[in-house]
Amino acid sequence: MKLIRQYLKAILNARKLLIYTFLLCFVLMIYLPFLMIALKSIGKGWFGRLWLPPELTLDWYRWAIEVTNIPEITKNTLIIAALAVAMSTLIGIPTGWAFGRRHIPGKELLMSIILLPRMIPPIAYALGVAQIFYRLHLVNTHFGVALAHVAICAPYAILVLSATFEGLDERVLEAAAVCGANSLRTFFHVVLPLILPGILSSMIFTFTTSYNEFTLTLMTYGKDTMTLPVRTYIAMGEGYWEVTSAMSIILVIPSIIVLFMIQRQVAPEKLVGGFKGV
Repeated sequence: MKLIRQYLKAILNARKLLIYTFLLCFVLMIYLPFLMIALKSIGKGWFGRLWLPPELTLDWYRWAIEVTNIPEITKNTLIIAALAVAMSTLIGIPTGWAFGRRHIPGKELLMSIILLPRMIPPIAYALGVAQIFYRLHLVNTHFGVALAHVAICAPYAILVLSATFEGLDERVLEAAAVCGANSLRTFFHVVLPLILPGILSSMIFTFTTSYNEFTLTLMTYGKDTMTLPVRTYIAMGEGYWEVTSAMSIILVIPSIIVLFMIQRQVAPEKLVGGFKGV
């Protein structure tokens, strides 16, 4: 009996070891590339088979800011992302209400059409967008690039907000009606506070999608609307690997800041939308 207990204990320990090993490998797979980029962005004379850079420097960040005009490019990126978030949210709220609260014939087909830009290869869709935008003179404008991003940002807003509206407790809306609130008053004083976490959640997805979008931006940008992903790609093609690494770190920072600020305001468990039973 003692031998059996020792055997079972050994199996359990081996299982735990296997799980911890898998988790460690997974974490390394996710975060090791970021660590390598961070080291490359501050390393000097890092060639060959050296595991760590022999010398640390911030010159590559100075180059990224001064030579590649990072402040202006960052401003373009944030303006485009803000416009894309605003347009996607304005589209997502009424569309999400319709999908979440109304019976629509062929709802699954309509949702598939909305998600179509996310399902096809990005370059195929971007080529069609570029053809249209050149004719409408929307290329090399902040509004034009943001409008192109809406095609892939709005589906996230619609998905999140439709789930949020679907999860609204009908009793809360009925209580507002019994108290004499009309539809407009009910929306602004009852519905809007309840769906605010869902709106912020959709804004997270739409902001990060627009901020990191490369293919659509590459087909619609110009000298006045270059974004950080496109400029990073161009710098990599020019062979400035250290500067490109510094730009990559700069590219990540705003997304982390926005995510941190929003998560401080909203409980993470509510970011998925859905407030049924509140």
